Amino acid sequence: MTLGIVESILSSASIKTPAFVYDETRLLDVIQYVNNLADRVGCSILFTLKPLTFPPILKLLSPYLDGFAVSSLFEALFVQDILDVPGPLHITTPGLRPDQIDRIARTCDYISFNSLSQWTAMRDVAVRWKVSCGLRVNPQLSFVKDDRYDPCREHSKLGVPLVQLTALAKRRDKLLRGVEGVHFHTNCDSTTFKPLLATVRHLDETLPDLREEAQWVNLGGGYAFPGIGNRERLAEAVDLLWEKYSVQVFIEPGAGIVRDSAVVVSTVIDIFNSEGKTIAVLDTTVNHMPEVLEYQFRPDVVGHIDNGPHRYLLVGCTCLAGDLFGEYAFSEPLEVGSRVVFTDMGAYTMVKWHWFNGVNLPAIYSLTRVGKIALQKQYAYEDFANHCGIDQYVAL
Repeated sequence: MTLGIVESILSSASIKTPAFVYDETRLLDVIQYVNNLADRVGCSILFTLKPLTFPPILKLLSPYLDGFAVSSLFEALFVQDILDVPGPLHITTPGLRPDQIDRIARTCDYISFNSLSQWTAMRDVAVRWKVSCGLRVNPQLSFVKDDRYDPCREHSKLGVPLVQLTALAKRRDKLLRGVEGVHFHTNCDSTTFKPLLATVRHLDETLPDLREEAQWVNLGGGYAFPGIGNRERLAEAVDLLWEKYSVQVFIEPGAGIVRDSAVVVSTVIDIFNSEGKTIAVLDTTVNHMPEVLEYQFRPDVVGHIDNGPHRYLLVGCTCLAGDLFGEYAFSEPLEVGSRVVFTDMGAYTMVKWHWFNGVNLPAIYSLTRVGKIALQKQYAYEDFANHCGIDQYVAL
């Protein structure tokens, strides 16, 4: 979001905090960029639901997509419920359940089995429903330094190890009969397509014997659109796969499309001194953006200035001692009632936020294409009570 858009959000008296505000224009700019890039290089776009599952946003993006990538039966049903024509559905998950595979096969068009054992146990059901089946492969080629984000880490749970698949392919093991596709995902927030091309070349050199049955390759996601570098490397990867194997190529961006399209807006509800530091308590919490706590990153805040004259420890309003956002400095002092805006909140906030301490979830607003703030969803006590398992409420 541009500073001007953030300022318009801050000046809107209609926004009740905490609030999640997404910018429709920014979402359309990014998805149109990705769509144009995919058209140029010749691959199909799947939006993966992992980072964001809000219906109005999916409806906004869907005209520019070729389908969706899901990680569970519920996500697959969700897409079908909100879109008349969702396009092809691809699913891959390490947690396929025997009691769900029939419904998954009836719902999804592509299944990338995460392991040979699940492929063996469930392929007959998938084939019966004429699903195009593939294997998720662990290329055993790491590009991510932090193991928490690295799909190719040692002893990874994500995909069939390449060395194992290679051995089966070389002896043309009947276990691979019916495998029509290959899925891999090797990166996280990469700012270049060089690792993607390296992975495709690595698979090409290692698995040439799969070319006879392969019909499609899913390149996964983990790439930071729209400002990603070395875009020609994506074209090289797609060209290699198309010219040598004549396969359809999919790519499934998620966070890269939505991350910088939204902010979380909060209000300062208390300020006090604690052993020499000024504490500013906000009406939001790290439980509204759990990756701050899970991965210990410091979110960006509008107006923060390194070495600014007015320093605060911004904290959430729950009883968790670690409900902390970090230290920030501003040119002007904060007051009770001041707005604090966290940027780049479009991914992995709404899908993970929760009701710890009974603190209400952020209201959801859109900044429409004509510049209006529109309330999309607001939570209330009834939602909290229902989440906790009761359906009769005290008088409010």
